[in-house]
Amino acid sequence: MNELLDAVLIFPFRLPGSAVAGFYLGTLLLALVCLLLGRISYDLVWLFNRGHYAKEEGEMTRMHNLSVAAIEAGDKVAYKAANKEANEAFGKSFFAGAALFSVSVWPVPFALAWLATRFDGVDVPIFPGHAVRYNAVFLGFYILLRLAMWPLWQKIPVLGRVERKRREMAARRAKLRPWTDLGKPGA
Repeated sequence: MNELLDAVLIFPFRLPGSAVAGFYLGTLLLALVCLLLGRISYDLVWLFNRGHYAKEEGEMTRMHNLSVAAIEAGDKVAYKAANKEANEAFGKSFFAGAALFSVSVWPVPFALAWLATRFDGVDVPIFPGHAVRYNAVFLGFYILLRLAMWPLWQKIPVLGRVERKRREMAARRAKLRPWTDLGKPGA
């Protein structure tokens, strides 16, 4: 199995006639595969747990808004209680989001480990007189692809449906009341 996986992964590196061009092409395609595998994993985990994420975010918003209303009413005791609960809800929501993000990057360490078996100790030229190692090229491609794909996910057929559902749920959620609204009429 390892030999088959290695043969599949190394194939794009051998397509161009130039070793340097092959390295860049192969690394770019490996970064793209990692990005897609991560995104599919992210979407599946989000779909499976979306009720939990919505509940955590809703509770955070509710408690924050209660704390803002309590301070506006001048009720320090109610504010402290609501703010404490809001902070706890924020922590839960934050770490749920952090866990979800980590699902999206799980392929990266595996790709870097495979690259290390093939390219450890090899200097990759980036322009005349300057070289970097395989991990700098891979991470550079991965980050650039991640940034470039951000606005495009909703245009990809299957992934787009999940992204649109996520955005629709976010639009329906209650909004956090900003502290800057305190004392404003009608806020």
